[in-house]
Amino acid sequence: MLNRYQKTICGKVSLEGIGLHTGISSTLNIKPAKENSGIIFKRVDLKNNPTVPADINYVIDTNRGTILERNGVRIHTVEHVLAALKGLGIDNVSIELLGPEPPIMDGSALPFVQAIKRVGVINQGVIQDVFKVTEPIQFDDHENDIEISLLPADRFKITFFMDYKLPNFGLQYVSIENVENEFVQEIAPARTFGLLSEVTQLKQNGLIKGGGLENAVIIIDKKVDKNEKENLSKLFGLNTELVFNNGDILNSEGLNFENEPVRHKVLDLIGDMSLFGMPIVGHIIATRSGHKTNIEFIRKLRRIVKS
Repeated sequence: MLNRYQKTICGKVSLEGIGLHTGISSTLNIKPAKENSGIIFKRVDLKNNPTVPADINYVIDTNRGTILERNGVRIHTVEHVLAALKGLGIDNVSIELLGPEPPIMDGSALPFVQAIKRVGVINQGVIQDVFKVTEPIQFDDHENDIEISLLPADRFKITFFMDYKLPNFGLQYVSIENVENEFVQEIAPARTFGLLSEVTQLKQNGLIKGGGLENAVIIIDKKVDKNEKENLSKLFGLNTELVFNNGDILNSEGLNFENEPVRHKVLDLIGDMSLFGMPIVGHIIATRSGHKTNIEFIRKLRRIVKS
């Protein structure tokens, strides 16, 4: 194990918006916390203000996001705010939520990062254990052709590969050589994304109630006829004169990065990795991983650390 001083924030951070999946308006307040507190969610909209630690033991669902639950109290879609905290090296905060889900904001971690940087981050007087990888650790989901490797390195590094086999979104990869130094510029602005075929079905089924072009990149992955253009116009407020080419995106403002989708995959992975409970010094190489396999991998790491 290596170590460094624990960190918290210098003051309260507040953000408001709607939840991506619940569509419920919420207010999020991030407050400083004392040493060894960890990251704790608190539902201040519920009686007795129940808390749910940001810990792998409380993950109960990974469908379309990472969901925590303790004693029947749920916190939906925690990965973006957790990515912001981990990307900035923050160990101890209380996250007060007036609602069941953090606001999705623009679909990235950047609004959380910007708010936190305005108040600042401070070292605390207690050492934080750090897990240094000394030998390769491998996770495989052969059925879905997913792999995650964790290799020895001198810092926290991530390399990620994905492939949607679409004209403009085929094989994408990104390599972040130093997550601590590069997160704010290279990963935090990457927005969540979805395939048009999936998003349309989810919207029609009453899911992703807060999702739209203002907080997600929608990738066109199928042919769209005239009738469907009209339906999409109602769902997303689109101009039906747009040309729907396979591999394009619906968002008129374009992408924040040429490979924004794979960078958001890294953002999600960083958010999920915060549930491990301590910083990692090692190189993660992931191929086509999502929340489900991220969480399975973290559970494996936790077992290794405890053995």
